[in-house]
Amino acid sequence: MQAVKDKVSAVKAKGKVSKAKADEKKEVATARSHAERELAHERAKARVAAAKMELHQDKALHREEAIQHRLHKHGAGAAPPTC
Repeated sequence: MQAVKDKVSAVKAKGKVSKAKADEKKEVATARSHAERELAHERAKARVAAAKMELHQDKALHREEAIQHRLHKHGAGAAPPTC
């Protein structure tokens, strides 16, 4: 189940990146000056960075949940077995 969540979040992030790039192309095409083109490019870079950060946060959350699950499953804090 968790693998599906990871894949879905990755697809969402990639979709946001693609949408940001498409919006940039649209804004650049309608821009009237060089400054407007640069502004459109900067906005697109910010959107791409936000999407990548969201993906990174989702992965970090998943990693934390997996570690907690492993610790709980294997009895963290229990005394080591004696031989």
